[in-house]
Amino acid sequence: MSLSRPAKRPKHILIFGGTGDANRIAEDLMHEFGRDIRLQLSLAGRTSAPSLPDGVPVRIGGFGGPEGIISYIRSEQIDLVIDATHPYAIEISGNVAQACQAVAMPCIQYYRPGWKKTDRDNWIEVRSIEEAARILPHHGTRALIACGAKNLHAFEGLEKTWLLVRTVDAPRDPFDLAYGEWLFARGPFSIESETELLERHDIDVIVCKNSGGDATFAKIEAARNLGLPVIMIERPGAEPVTQATSREIILESVQKFLDK
Repeated sequence: MSLSRPAKRPKHILIFGGTGDANRIAEDLMHEFGRDIRLQLSLAGRTSAPSLPDGVPVRIGGFGGPEGIISYIRSEQIDLVIDATHPYAIEISGNVAQACQAVAMPCIQYYRPGWKKTDRDNWIEVRSIEEAARILPHHGTRALIACGAKNLHAFEGLEKTWLLVRTVDAPRDPFDLAYGEWLFARGPFSIESETELLERHDIDVIVCKNSGGDATFAKIEAARNLGLPVIMIERPGAEPVTQATSREIILESVQKFLDK
């Protein structure tokens, strides 16, 4: 009489998301590994009506720092963490890396490549949103502010530069937009629509982050074609965890993890 071996428990993978990349990674993993894995997607909850992949359980809300992440990893019996948050989500990425290092949890950070400057681009590269706001009046009088909804208070008091502030949702932090207007919109955007937007509002300078990816690159191409300067906020450094610069590398890394 032969005894059947107990079925292996599917590996539980926690994805920190809130980006289109995170959704696509979740879909790739489900398609590639099926029943060998169990996925969970974690969102900070800062965006209303987020786009979500089908069939993946979602947790919304913060953890309360590295300690909260450690507690969750243990209680949910997580086997692998993937950080696919926004490249500028410094706080959450730092907390994830710290928590995973503390409990020797395998962690992969999806670090999508940034945009590359060409000879046709006029980028003024700065290290922070505060620096961008400080030099903005020297580069234009009508600006598209497309750097997210956080820390917009840096642009308060710019009486000589009209601001078109584009965000997905209204910012939670107080911000007095005395000279300008709001535009709530979610990418992806086309070159044609971005060009029309810039021309309609007589925009002569753009402030943005080097987020990389395709969803919001159209504004860079539109600025390039129109000869507009772009004040580009530089990227933060990667966290000290395993790095992946493409979804294909994520799949390869997960495959190696499952083969152990």
